[in-house]
Amino acid sequence: MSFRRLPTVIVTAVLALLLSSLFYAPRPSSAMPEFAQATGLQCSACHTMVPLLNAYGRYVQRTGYAAIERASLDKTFPLWIDEALATDSTAGAGTGTPRDDFGNLAIHAIGYALPDVTYHVQQWITQGSQSGGLDTAWLAYHPAFAPDLHLFVGKVLNPAPSPYSQTSDLDGPLASSTVVGEHDWGATYGNRWGTRAAYVGKSLDVEAGYYLTSEDLNGLTDFSPGDKTFQWKVALAQAKSPLEVGVFGSNGTIPVSTGTDVYQSQAGYIQLDPGKNYRPGALLIYQRQSDSNAGMDANGNQYSAAASAGWSAEIFESLLNGNALLSYRHDLNNAGITGGVTNGNSVNLAFNVPLRNFPYLHGYVEANLGGNSSLAGASGGPQWKSMLWLTVPIVLHP
Repeated sequence: MSFRRLPTVIVTAVLALLLSSLFYAPRPSSAMPEFAQATGLQCSACHTMVPLLNAYGRYVQRTGYAAIERASLDKTFPLWIDEALATDSTAGAGTGTPRDDFGNLAIHAIGYALPDVTYHVQQWITQGSQSGGLDTAWLAYHPAFAPDLHLFVGKVLNPAPSPYSQTSDLDGPLASSTVVGEHDWGATYGNRWGTRAAYVGKSLDVEAGYYLTSEDLNGLTDFSPGDKTFQWKVALAQAKSPLEVGVFGSNGTIPVSTGTDVYQSQAGYIQLDPGKNYRPGALLIYQRQSDSNAGMDANGNQYSAAASAGWSAEIFESLLNGNALLSYRHDLNNAGITGGVTNGNSVNLAFNVPLRNFPYLHGYVEANLGGNSSLAGASGGPQWKSMLWLTVPIVLHP
């Protein structure tokens, strides 16, 4: 067997397992498969709309799943699979990316490794129709003597608002994605190798972590010069309150062509979940940044120290008894002396697909409506994107 055929063989085998599990033992609920099986709850217990988390879902996330009892999770098989079928109206010939992308297949493992240790691993089999990488790989220790403390190590999320990692928008909020010279702030908020400590009290969430590379498994021992960041977050957040308010920030260094860029940021956010009687939800994020050495411009001239900012404002409306979520979002990024101002507007619709044998199937549609952001496409918009996302638990018994 040739090496080139190996990813195709793996995908074929995993898809066969996925399809067999679909017809072998379908489940009536529609949350993250293992959590649904463990608790018997619908997706609405943790999600405003999968994967966007509500207040209780955010509480489960920041505790590293310790909010769910081990006895419940141990009843489930720890593996599940997801496949995404995506389209993008601006992709295709000449863009380097496929217009219709069926190559997004991942396998997850979650649960308790020990009585006080939880874990989550996500490995892409294919991503963007290419061989996939390691997305997530962490262990979290929950000391019995300090039940509100959670210690993470591995390739882990950083302290930031939950929609940075769990959003039903195809393009998430861009407040922290300003490109300042050679420094792309968006990379600061991806999963990275490091450690994080989280104190999760009844109404207070305090988190801090130190992060290195975002590379695959080889990044575990990669201590070469690169992006190194201390990040933090303090928020007023309760498992039963739809309102969350907080501040977060970062201090770090990253190599650029002219030496080392020392950067820092401060940000604030407000998140409100949609409520009953068509009460809308909202998300507002504002971040200020500074870069001491942003590198060189296109003409080879070194930038001076740069100040920049970004913000995102979004409003959500839950429809059809929680089976659909409609949102409108505006993003603005001011890169200061290194790039000027970009902005964009988008409308997103996320919904549960009502197919009995596919209880974990969700659909997403996004229209980017203009502004001068690259999100709007070369013609100024609108740009259309869509995705079908199927998650399937691997079940070993009928």
